[in-house]
Amino acid sequence: MNLAQQKDEHIGELTLRRRRAGEALGSDGPAIEAHATSCADCRARIRALDDEQRRFEQEISFDRFAAGVERAARSASKTKARRPSLNTWVAPMLAMAACVVAMVTFVPRPVFQKPATRAKGGAGIIVRVAGVDGQRNARVDSTEPLARGERLRIGYQSGPHRYLIALTIDEHGVVQALSPEQGKSLALPDGAEHATRYLPDSWELDGTGVERIIVVLSDQPIDVATAIRAARAAYDKAGGNLARMPSLDVPGEQFVRAFAKP
Repeated sequence: MNLAQQKDEHIGELTLRRRRAGEALGSDGPAIEAHATSCADCRARIRALDDEQRRFEQEISFDRFAAGVERAARSASKTKARRPSLNTWVAPMLAMAACVVAMVTFVPRPVFQKPATRAKGGAGIIVRVAGVDGQRNARVDSTEPLARGERLRIGYQSGPHRYLIALTIDEHGVVQALSPEQGKSLALPDGAEHATRYLPDSWELDGTGVERIIVVLSDQPIDVATAIRAARAAYDKAGGNLARMPSLDVPGEQFVRAFAKP
């Protein structure tokens, strides 16, 4: 039953984010707009999304990011490498203070594993993309196309969870831990249950093709090596098809974003 038929129900988190991003909402659009206007609860959630955006841009200003993108572009024109060691590029990334990590699917769009979406008051992620043309949220329900030099930063709402691990896997099956790089999951700070917090690092996905970012929020810490093995096992189980990858065999809630690299 669609939203137009369920007028008493609140607008879902994904729909609110799509509406804020200006995406077409199809035949349910008028009903969604009417509900968003009349419902005090949903208006408050919309204001929270606006506040989330403002906090992010205050924390990582576009001016700071743009300077980093320009430096990265100049550096890339001098030397090119497929995927340098994380130890060689984390420090420059921190100096650039850029933007957001995102979630995975295909281009053109195939059937893919439905991403987890944040329930009201629950856990969730947001991936900010930044480049010379500005900042945006990565798409939730389809692959986000990236322009050359664009960088990603991961935001999260921990909900009931206390630990986070983020990793990436490309269409060749190469898995890389993003945060943390080794050891066990990050212990999350107090106050992240509902407020959006951002990981301190940012990433540029190098190479070409599709790449998937997976974030696991859990109640207990997960060993990074275990998560990497689980990602490789899921990739193999899907026959190398990122869009058909099952959830990783690790505890916790999993959130995915997909990107198409230039």
